[in-house]
Amino acid sequence: MKHKKVLALALTGVLVLSALTGCKSSSSGTETKTDSKGNENAAKDNITITMMYSGTTAENDFETEVLPKLVHEAFPNITLEVTKLPDDQYYTSLKTKLASGECPDMILVQPKYAGANSVIGLAKAGYLAPLTDLKIMEKVGGAGLESFNYNGEVYGVPGGVTILGTYYNKDVFKANGLSVPTNWEEFLNVCETLKKAGIQPIVMGDKDMYVMQFGLYQLAANVVYPSNPSFDDQLRTGETKFTDKGIWDKTIEMYKTLYDKGYIASNSLGLGAQQAIQKFVDGEAAMTFDGSFNAAAIQAEGAVSFERGYFPLPGNEAGKQVYASMAMGAGPAIYSGSKHIDECKAILEKWFDGESDIYKAYADSGKVIVTYGYGSDKVNPLFKDFLDLYNKGNSFYWCNQGWPAGTENEMETLFSESIGGQKTTVEDIVKGMQSKFEELNTEK
Repeated sequence: MKHKKVLALALTGVLVLSALTGCKSSSSGTETKTDSKGNENAAKDNITITMMYSGTTAENDFETEVLPKLVHEAFPNITLEVTKLPDDQYYTSLKTKLASGECPDMILVQPKYAGANSVIGLAKAGYLAPLTDLKIMEKVGGAGLESFNYNGEVYGVPGGVTILGTYYNKDVFKANGLSVPTNWEEFLNVCETLKKAGIQPIVMGDKDMYVMQFGLYQLAANVVYPSNPSFDDQLRTGETKFTDKGIWDKTIEMYKTLYDKGYIASNSLGLGAQQAIQKFVDGEAAMTFDGSFNAAAIQAEGAVSFERGYFPLPGNEAGKQVYASMAMGAGPAIYSGSKHIDECKAILEKWFDGESDIYKAYADSGKVIVTYGYGSDKVNPLFKDFLDLYNKGNSFYWCNQGWPAGTENEMETLFSESIGGQKTTVEDIVKGMQSKFEELNTEK
């Protein structure tokens, strides 16, 4: 489905993951008092609330440094302990903690079916506390509520809207007489012009295979969904299949073309995601596919100085509408077994209220560009075209949000084999995706 409203723009990163002390304390139904600043101070014992997030910590990190400090200022009796783990470690740790009943009070969840921490999967298993009654849900709005809904209840707070797009070197484009392409043929011409000029068109860090989604999902937004926005819903009913001709096979073939023609650096399978970003920042390639969640890293100072731009990868035919790949980002949820559910809810109310010091710090962190409350008038120019498309309904969610977790991993593995010279065909890839989907789909 298309998103209809802009809620907030998250640079999570990415999506964008240590063990942590479990939920061992007992819920108190604590009475609260309000001080002269409007902060809620618990009248009873001091408590510790634990939170586990995925990602990589940075200097003055919002989740691990800023948030705990501001939570303690707002709620002096609460100490928030946050651990941030790389994606794979986060998923492994979360699975272990849920199984043992010692899960952190708050965790990061993905919208719909996305990832091993999908909100639908965890809510269905009874691991999440409903958040439908939070006042902030009125500000979150329809698309956010839908993305974190299961059986009529909302179980997570979206971290914002996130983008997948194509970062480019404006100086290189200008020097070679190039403008932003508006369709697939124009994009291929841009790549060919750069290649002939001795410039590497695109760099990707495919050693971290999840980045393969960054290009594929942009193409799918223009190939798969415009003609059938319900494609993923129909996968579950059997009305559609990944093996249907002219849909996913076309999407994958288009992306593979970029490798076959050398437009994406041939050593991509030997580069990690951060290495690829650094090569782009250092001016060693004209473009890279990446998310809004990595905008800060993309805009960092490198070996050369140049102006950055950002456009949706135009997988459309000439004369057809360009669609952006945009989705609700991962956000916090509350573990149903937490002994501090009310206190966790109070933290979320403050965090996403649009005006608190926590919200302001969140907006100023560079991880989000908000569209309500504080900071809603400060939109990074890089994202303007995407927001325009989003507001007009010309965007689609990230594909894996509609798939059982693990389907995208099969796609990445098989695509990696294909570009790595193992003779895996496009037909093999779509057959593998369909087989994995059928294996993992529990809604039969």
